[in-house]
Amino acid sequence: MIKKNIGSYGQKNGSSHREDSRTRVFRQKATGVLMTGLIAGALFSGCGMKSAGETNPASGMKPGQQLTVIDTDAAQQQVTDELVVSSIDRLGDVYARSWLSDEELIVERKTQLWIHNVETDKERILTPGRKAPQLLAVVSPDQRHVFFTEGSTSSKYDIQGYILELGSGKVTSIGKLDMTNEVSWSDENDLITGTPDGKIQLIGLDGKAKELSFQDPNRSELMSHVEKVGNAIFYTGSDKQGYPVLNRFTLNHPQAVTIAEGAMSFAVSPDGKSIAIEKRKWNTSEPARMIILDEQGKEKGIVGQGTLMSRGSWSSDGSKLAYSIYDEDQQGMRGLYVFDQSTGKTTPVTTDIQSYDSPTVWSPSARFLSMYQNISEGGKQLNQSYIVEFKRK
Repeated sequence: MIKKNIGSYGQKNGSSHREDSRTRVFRQKATGVLMTGLIAGALFSGCGMKSAGETNPASGMKPGQQLTVIDTDAAQQQVTDELVVSSIDRLGDVYARSWLSDEELIVERKTQLWIHNVETDKERILTPGRKAPQLLAVVSPDQRHVFFTEGSTSSKYDIQGYILELGSGKVTSIGKLDMTNEVSWSDENDLITGTPDGKIQLIGLDGKAKELSFQDPNRSELMSHVEKVGNAIFYTGSDKQGYPVLNRFTLNHPQAVTIAEGAMSFAVSPDGKSIAIEKRKWNTSEPARMIILDEQGKEKGIVGQGTLMSRGSWSSDGSKLAYSIYDEDQQGMRGLYVFDQSTGKTTPVTTDIQSYDSPTVWSPSARFLSMYQNISEGGKQLNQSYIVEFKRK
Protein backbone atom coordinates (compact mmCIF):
# COMPACT_ATOMS: atom_id res chain seq x y z
CA MET A 1 0.00 0.00 0.00
CA ILE A 2 1.32 3.44 -0.91
CA LYS A 3 0.36 6.36 1.29
CA LYS A 4 0.11 9.67 -0.53
CA ASN A 5 0.64 13.08 1.08
CA ILE A 6 -2.72 14.77 0.86
CA GLY A 7 -1.24 18.12 -0.08
CA SER A 8 0.44 16.76 -3.21
CA TYR A 9 -2.15 14.28 -4.37
CA GLY A 10 -2.75 15.39 -7.95
CA GLN A 11 -4.51 14.28 -11.09
CA LYS A 12 -2.92 11.69 -13.37
CA ASN A 13 -2.83 11.98 -17.10
CA GLY A 14 -4.35 9.23 -19.16
CA SER A 15 -6.51 7.80 -16.39
CA SER A 16 -9.25 5.53 -17.63
CA HIS A 17 -12.75 6.17 -16.31
CA ARG A 18 -14.04 2.68 -17.11
CA GLU A 19 -13.64 -0.70 -15.50
CA ASP A 20 -12.26 -3.59 -17.46
CA SER A 21 -14.87 -5.64 -19.30
CA ARG A 22 -14.95 -8.44 -16.73
CA THR A 23 -15.58 -6.15 -13.81
CA ARG A 24 -18.04 -4.00 -15.73
CA VAL A 25 -20.10 -7.11 -16.51
CA PHE A 26 -20.24 -8.32 -12.94
CA ARG A 27 -20.18 -5.12 -10.89
CA GLN A 28 -23.97 -4.79 -11.18
CA LYS A 29 -24.41 -7.87 -9.01
CA ALA A 30 -23.86 -5.90 -5.82
CA THR A 31 -24.65 -2.51 -4.33
CA GLY A 32 -23.76 -0.71 -1.20
CA VAL A 33 -25.30 -1.74 2.11
CA LEU A 34 -28.40 0.21 3.18
CA MET A 35 -27.81 2.04 6.44
CA THR A 36 -29.47 4.64 8.80
CA GLY A 37 -29.63 8.46 8.86
CA LEU A 38 -31.52 11.75 8.37
CA ILE A 39 -31.03 14.67 6.01
CA ALA A 40 -30.68 18.04 7.77
CA GLY A 41 -30.97 21.64 6.63
CA ALA A 42 -33.17 23.73 4.37
CA LEU A 43 -33.44 23.94 0.60
CA PHE A 44 -30.25 23.45 -1.38
CA SER A 45 -29.13 25.92 -4.02
CA GLY A 46 -28.26 24.77 -7.56
CA CYS A 47 -24.63 24.37 -8.56
CA GLY A 48 -24.99 27.23 -11.02
CA MET A 49 -25.92 29.65 -8.20
CA LYS A 50 -23.14 31.11 -6.08
CA SER A 51 -23.29 33.16 -2.92
CA ALA A 52 -20.52 35.32 -1.56
CA GLY A 53 -17.29 33.41 -1.10
CA GLU A 54 -18.34 30.42 -3.20
CA THR A 55 -16.34 29.01 -6.10
CA ASN A 56 -17.14 26.55 -8.83
CA PRO A 57 -15.38 23.19 -8.28
CA ALA A 58 -12.51 22.73 -10.73
CA SER A 59 -9.98 20.05 -11.47
CA GLY A 60 -7.29 22.16 -9.79
CA MET A 61 -8.97 22.24 -6.39
CA LYS A 62 -6.99 20.58 -3.63
CA PRO A 63 -8.40 17.88 -1.35
CA GLY A 64 -9.70 19.34 1.90
CA GLN A 65 -10.94 22.57 0.34
CA GLN A 66 -14.59 23.28 1.03
CA LEU A 67 -17.21 24.11 -1.60
CA THR A 68 -20.55 25.41 -0.35
CA VAL A 69 -23.32 24.28 -2.66
CA ILE A 70 -26.23 24.62 -0.26
CA ASP A 71 -27.35 27.37 2.05
CA THR A 72 -28.34 26.16 5.51
CA ASP A 73 -28.07 27.35 9.09
CA ALA A 74 -25.92 24.30 9.72
CA ALA A 75 -23.19 25.87 7.59
CA GLN A 76 -22.55 28.30 10.46
CA GLN A 77 -21.18 25.52 12.67
CA GLN A 78 -17.59 25.59 13.90
CA VAL A 79 -14.74 24.55 11.61
CA THR A 80 -14.17 21.52 13.83
CA ASP A 81 -17.41 20.06 12.48
CA GLU A 82 -16.25 20.21 8.86
CA LEU A 83 -15.09 17.21 6.88
CA VAL A 84 -11.29 17.08 6.47
CA VAL A 85 -9.28 14.47 4.58
CA SER A 86 -6.43 12.94 6.57
CA SER A 87 -4.83 10.70 3.94
CA ILE A 88 -5.43 8.75 0.75
CA ASP A 89 -3.94 5.26 0.47
CA ARG A 90 -3.58 3.38 -2.77
CA LEU A 91 -3.89 -0.38 -3.20
CA GLY A 92 -2.58 -1.73 -6.49
CA ASP A 93 -4.03 -4.62 -8.49
CA VAL A 94 -7.12 -5.12 -6.28
CA TYR A 95 -10.78 -4.18 -6.32
CA ALA A 96 -12.06 -2.78 -3.02
CA ARG A 97 -15.44 -4.40 -2.31
CA SER A 98 -16.95 -3.96 1.16
CA TRP A 99 -15.95 -3.12 4.74
CA LEU A 100 -16.13 -5.67 7.55
CA SER A 101 -15.06 -3.01 10.06
CA ASP A 102 -13.06 0.22 10.14
CA GLU A 103 -9.91 -1.90 10.05
CA GLU A 104 -10.81 -4.65 7.59
CA LEU A 105 -11.81 -4.31 3.94
CA ILE A 106 -12.80 -7.16 1.62
CA VAL A 107 -10.88 -6.93 -1.66
CA GLU A 108 -10.80 -9.03 -4.80
CA ARG A 109 -7.30 -9.91 -5.89
CA LYS A 110 -6.88 -12.05 -8.99
CA THR A 111 -10.40 -13.52 -8.75
CA GLN A 112 -10.08 -14.38 -5.06
CA LEU A 113 -11.64 -12.56 -2.10
CA TRP A 114 -9.32 -11.46 0.70
CA ILE A 115 -9.72 -9.54 3.96
CA HIS A 116 -7.25 -6.66 3.94
CA ASN A 117 -6.29 -4.94 7.20
CA VAL A 118 -5.81 -1.24 6.46
CA GLU A 119 -3.76 -0.73 9.63
CA THR A 120 -1.24 -3.58 9.18
CA ASP A 121 -1.52 -4.28 5.41
CA LYS A 122 -1.86 -7.98 6.25
CA GLU A 123 -4.38 -10.14 4.40
CA ARG A 124 -6.19 -13.40 4.93
CA ILE A 125 -8.49 -15.30 2.59
CA LEU A 126 -12.23 -14.82 3.10
CA THR A 127 -13.36 -18.37 2.21
CA PRO A 128 -10.51 -20.88 2.52
CA GLY A 129 -10.73 -23.92 0.27
CA ARG A 130 -12.99 -22.45 -2.42
CA LYS A 131 -11.45 -22.61 -5.89
CA ALA A 132 -14.02 -20.97 -8.21
CA PRO A 133 -13.30 -17.40 -9.38
CA GLN A 134 -14.70 -14.96 -6.84
CA LEU A 135 -15.72 -11.47 -7.90
CA LEU A 136 -18.02 -9.51 -5.62
CA ALA A 137 -18.70 -9.20 -1.90
CA VAL A 138 -21.14 -7.10 0.14
CA VAL A 139 -21.23 -7.15 3.94
CA SER A 140 -24.60 -7.17 5.73
CA PRO A 141 -25.59 -4.14 7.84
CA ASP A 142 -24.80 -5.97 11.10
CA GLN A 143 -21.42 -7.24 9.76
CA ARG A 144 -22.42 -10.86 10.44
CA HIS A 145 -22.84 -12.09 6.85
CA VAL A 146 -21.28 -11.55 3.44
CA PHE A 147 -23.03 -11.93 0.11
CA PHE A 148 -20.50 -12.99 -2.53
CA THR A 149 -20.47 -14.33 -6.07
CA GLU A 150 -18.48 -16.98 -7.86
CA GLY A 151 -18.01 -17.47 -11.57
CA SER A 152 -17.15 -20.38 -13.78
CA THR A 153 -13.96 -20.98 -15.73
CA SER A 154 -16.04 -22.46 -18.55
CA SER A 155 -18.55 -19.64 -18.99
CA LYS A 156 -18.50 -16.00 -17.87
CA TYR A 157 -22.32 -16.03 -17.87
CA ASP A 158 -22.52 -18.69 -15.16
CA ILE A 159 -22.64 -16.70 -11.91
CA GLN A 160 -23.62 -18.24 -8.59
CA GLY A 161 -24.53 -16.34 -5.42
CA TYR A 162 -23.72 -17.31 -1.83
CA ILE A 163 -24.17 -16.06 1.73
CA LEU A 164 -21.27 -16.53 4.14
CA GLU A 165 -21.93 -16.58 7.89
CA LEU A 166 -18.78 -15.02 9.31
CA GLY A 167 -19.03 -16.52 12.78
CA SER A 168 -19.28 -20.16 11.71
CA GLY A 169 -17.90 -20.04 8.17
CA LYS A 170 -21.08 -21.63 6.85
CA VAL A 171 -21.77 -20.93 3.16
CA THR A 172 -25.34 -21.02 1.82
CA SER A 173 -26.10 -21.05 -1.91
CA ILE A 174 -28.78 -18.72 -3.29
CA GLY A 175 -28.51 -20.17 -6.79
CA LYS A 176 -27.70 -18.80 -10.23
CA LEU A 177 -27.82 -15.05 -10.69
CA ASP A 178 -28.81 -12.96 -13.66
CA MET A 179 -26.06 -10.64 -14.90
CA THR A 180 -28.27 -7.58 -15.37
CA ASN A 181 -29.80 -7.38 -11.89
CA GLU A 182 -27.97 -6.16 -8.81
CA VAL A 183 -28.17 -7.84 -5.43
CA SER A 184 -28.00 -5.86 -2.19
CA TRP A 185 -28.90 -6.20 1.47
CA SER A 186 -32.37 -4.93 2.34
CA ASP A 187 -31.64 -5.46 6.06
CA GLU A 188 -29.54 -7.82 8.17
CA ASN A 189 -31.74 -10.82 7.30
CA ASP A 190 -32.55 -10.48 3.60
CA LEU A 191 -31.06 -9.70 0.22
CA ILE A 192 -33.16 -7.94 -2.42
CA THR A 193 -32.92 -8.12 -6.20
CA GLY A 194 -34.86 -7.72 -9.41
CA THR A 195 -35.33 -10.60 -11.84
CA PRO A 196 -35.06 -10.80 -15.64
CA ASP A 197 -38.86 -11.00 -15.94
CA GLY A 198 -39.59 -7.79 -14.02
CA LYS A 199 -40.15 -9.25 -10.56
CA ILE A 200 -38.62 -8.36 -7.19
CA GLN A 201 -37.41 -10.95 -4.73
CA LEU A 202 -36.29 -11.06 -1.12
CA ILE A 203 -33.71 -13.78 -0.42
CA GLY A 204 -33.36 -14.98 3.17
CA LEU A 205 -30.28 -16.19 4.98
CA ASP A 206 -31.44 -19.73 4.20
CA GLY A 207 -31.07 -18.99 0.47
CA LYS A 208 -34.79 -19.16 -0.25
CA ALA A 209 -36.40 -16.45 -2.39
CA LYS A 210 -39.76 -14.78 -1.80
CA GLU A 211 -41.45 -12.76 -4.53
CA LEU A 212 -42.90 -9.36 -3.63
CA SER A 213 -46.29 -8.52 -5.05
CA PHE A 214 -46.73 -5.07 -6.66
CA GLN A 215 -48.49 -3.40 -9.58
CA ASP A 216 -46.74 -1.34 -12.25
CA PRO A 217 -48.53 -0.70 -15.58
CA ASN A 218 -45.19 0.01 -17.28
CA ARG A 219 -43.29 -2.83 -15.67
CA SER A 220 -39.99 -3.38 -17.42
CA GLU A 221 -38.14 -6.64 -17.72
CA LEU A 222 -34.92 -4.81 -16.87
CA MET A 223 -35.13 -3.87 -13.19
CA SER A 224 -31.43 -3.50 -12.49
CA HIS A 225 -31.47 -1.75 -9.12
CA VAL A 226 -33.80 -2.22 -6.14
CA GLU A 227 -33.59 -0.91 -2.58
CA LYS A 228 -35.79 -1.56 0.45
CA VAL A 229 -35.99 0.71 3.50
CA GLY A 230 -38.56 -0.33 6.07
CA ASN A 231 -41.77 -1.16 4.19
CA ALA A 232 -40.87 0.99 1.17
CA ILE A 233 -39.34 -0.48 -1.99
CA PHE A 234 -37.62 1.74 -4.56
CA TYR A 235 -36.59 0.57 -8.02
CA THR A 236 -35.56 1.81 -11.45
CA GLY A 237 -38.46 1.44 -13.85
CA SER A 238 -39.64 2.90 -17.17
CA ASP A 239 -42.34 5.31 -18.29
CA LYS A 240 -44.66 4.73 -21.25
CA GLN A 241 -41.96 5.92 -23.67
CA GLY A 242 -39.34 3.65 -22.15
CA TYR A 243 -37.36 6.40 -20.39
CA PRO A 244 -35.97 5.62 -16.92
CA VAL A 245 -37.90 6.62 -13.81
CA LEU A 246 -37.64 6.02 -10.08
CA ASN A 247 -40.66 4.15 -8.70
CA ARG A 248 -41.79 3.45 -5.16
CA PHE A 249 -44.32 1.16 -3.50
CA THR A 250 -44.86 -0.18 -0.01
CA LEU A 251 -45.66 -3.64 1.30
CA ASN A 252 -49.01 -2.28 2.51
CA HIS A 253 -49.79 -0.38 -0.71
CA PRO A 254 -48.31 -2.37 -3.62
CA GLN A 255 -49.36 0.07 -6.36
CA ALA A 256 -46.11 1.56 -7.67
CA VAL A 257 -45.91 5.32 -8.18
CA THR A 258 -43.27 7.31 -10.04
CA ILE A 259 -41.47 9.78 -7.79
CA ALA A 260 -38.73 10.95 -10.19
CA GLU A 261 -38.31 11.06 -13.96
CA GLY A 262 -34.98 10.75 -15.74
CA ALA A 263 -33.41 8.91 -12.80
CA MET A 264 -30.44 6.99 -14.16
CA SER A 265 -29.39 5.80 -10.70
CA PHE A 266 -30.43 6.36 -7.10
CA ALA A 267 -29.43 5.78 -3.49
CA VAL A 268 -31.86 5.95 -0.57
CA SER A 269 -30.69 7.28 2.79
CA PRO A 270 -30.91 4.76 5.63
CA ASP A 271 -34.11 6.18 7.11
CA GLY A 272 -35.76 6.47 3.68
CA LYS A 273 -36.36 10.21 4.01
CA SER A 274 -33.76 11.31 1.44
CA ILE A 275 -32.95 10.00 -2.02
CA ALA A 276 -29.94 10.95 -4.12
CA ILE A 277 -30.56 10.51 -7.84
CA GLU A 278 -28.50 10.99 -10.97
CA LYS A 279 -30.96 12.85 -13.18
CA ARG A 280 -30.63 13.39 -16.93
CA LYS A 281 -32.81 15.16 -19.45
CA TRP A 282 -33.02 13.24 -22.70
CA ASN A 283 -32.33 14.80 -26.10
CA THR A 284 -30.56 17.79 -24.54
CA SER A 285 -26.95 18.78 -23.95
CA GLU A 286 -27.58 19.53 -20.28
CA PRO A 287 -25.24 17.83 -17.79
CA ALA A 288 -26.35 15.14 -15.38
CA ARG A 289 -27.18 16.38 -11.89
CA MET A 290 -26.92 14.81 -8.47
CA ILE A 291 -30.22 15.81 -6.85
CA ILE A 292 -31.54 15.19 -3.35
CA LEU A 293 -35.25 14.33 -3.06
CA ASP A 294 -37.48 13.62 -0.11
CA GLU A 295 -39.25 10.26 0.16
CA GLN A 296 -42.16 11.51 -1.94
CA GLY A 297 -39.90 12.74 -4.74
CA LYS A 298 -39.97 16.47 -3.94
CA GLU A 299 -36.72 18.08 -5.03
CA LYS A 300 -34.65 19.62 -2.25
CA GLY A 301 -31.66 20.73 -4.29
CA ILE A 302 -28.60 19.94 -6.38
CA VAL A 303 -25.26 18.91 -4.87
CA GLY A 304 -23.32 18.16 -8.06
CA GLN A 305 -23.39 18.10 -11.83
CA GLY A 306 -21.22 16.86 -14.68
CA THR A 307 -20.97 14.79 -17.83
CA LEU A 308 -20.73 11.45 -16.00
CA MET A 309 -21.18 10.52 -12.36
CA SER A 310 -21.26 7.51 -10.09
CA ARG A 311 -24.20 6.46 -7.97
CA GLY A 312 -24.29 8.22 -4.62
CA SER A 313 -23.37 6.33 -1.47
CA TRP A 314 -24.72 7.23 1.98
CA SER A 315 -22.65 6.79 5.14
CA SER A 316 -23.95 4.51 7.89
CA ASP A 317 -25.43 7.39 9.90
CA GLY A 318 -26.87 9.04 6.81
CA SER A 319 -24.93 12.26 7.38
CA LYS A 320 -22.70 12.07 4.30
CA LEU A 321 -23.14 11.32 0.60
CA ALA A 322 -20.14 10.36 -1.54
CA TYR A 323 -20.05 10.39 -5.34
CA SER A 324 -17.57 10.74 -8.20
CA ILE A 325 -17.97 13.08 -11.18
CA TYR A 326 -16.27 13.50 -14.54
CA ASP A 327 -17.02 16.64 -16.55
CA GLU A 328 -15.82 17.37 -20.08
CA ASP A 329 -15.53 21.03 -19.07
CA GLN A 330 -12.07 21.55 -17.58
CA GLN A 331 -13.57 24.01 -15.09
CA GLY A 332 -16.38 21.66 -14.12
CA MET A 333 -16.68 19.23 -11.24
CA ARG A 334 -14.09 16.47 -11.51
CA GLY A 335 -13.14 13.86 -8.95
CA LEU A 336 -14.48 12.41 -5.72
CA TYR A 337 -16.82 14.56 -3.61
CA VAL A 338 -18.51 14.19 -0.23
CA PHE A 339 -21.64 16.14 0.71
CA ASP A 340 -21.86 16.59 4.48
CA GLN A 341 -25.39 17.22 5.72
CA SER A 342 -24.27 18.38 9.16
CA THR A 343 -22.44 21.39 7.68
CA GLY A 344 -24.28 21.77 4.39
CA LYS A 345 -21.06 21.65 2.41
CA THR A 346 -19.61 19.59 -0.40
CA THR A 347 -15.91 18.75 -0.08
CA PRO A 348 -13.77 17.95 -3.16
CA VAL A 349 -11.75 14.99 -1.85
CA THR A 350 -9.39 14.33 -4.77
CA THR A 351 -9.31 14.81 -8.53
CA ASP A 352 -7.36 11.56 -8.89
CA ILE A 353 -10.56 9.49 -8.64
CA GLN A 354 -13.00 10.03 -11.50
CA SER A 355 -14.41 6.54 -11.86
CA TYR A 356 -18.12 6.97 -12.50
CA ASP A 357 -18.93 3.29 -13.02
CA SER A 358 -17.64 1.70 -9.80
CA PRO A 359 -19.15 1.81 -6.31
CA THR A 360 -18.04 4.10 -3.49
CA VAL A 361 -18.26 2.32 -0.12
CA TRP A 362 -18.13 3.74 3.42
CA SER A 363 -16.65 1.95 6.42
CA PRO A 364 -19.13 1.39 9.28
CA SER A 365 -18.20 4.57 11.21
CA ALA A 366 -17.60 6.68 8.05
CA ARG A 367 -13.94 7.08 8.99
CA PHE A 368 -12.91 5.52 5.67
CA LEU A 369 -14.19 5.61 2.12
CA SER A 370 -13.10 3.12 -0.56
CA MET A 371 -13.38 3.14 -4.34
CA TYR A 372 -11.64 1.54 -7.32
CA GLN A 373 -10.99 2.32 -10.94
CA ASN A 374 -9.10 0.94 -13.90
CA ILE A 375 -6.20 3.18 -14.90
CA SER A 376 -3.74 3.36 -17.77
CA GLU A 377 -0.14 3.50 -16.64
CA GLY A 378 2.94 2.81 -18.74
CA GLY A 379 0.80 1.51 -21.58
CA LYS A 380 -0.87 -1.06 -19.31
CA GLN A 381 -4.36 -1.26 -17.81
CA LEU A 382 -4.12 -1.62 -14.04
CA ASN A 383 -6.66 -2.10 -11.26
CA GLN A 384 -6.38 0.62 -8.65
CA SER A 385 -8.21 0.96 -5.33
CA TYR A 386 -8.18 3.98 -3.06
CA ILE A 387 -8.83 4.31 0.66
CA VAL A 388 -9.67 7.80 1.88
CA GLU A 389 -9.29 8.45 5.60
CA PHE A 390 -11.03 11.41 7.23
CA LYS A 391 -9.82 13.18 10.34
CA ARG A 392 -11.72 12.33 13.48
CA LYS A 393 -13.76 15.15 14.96
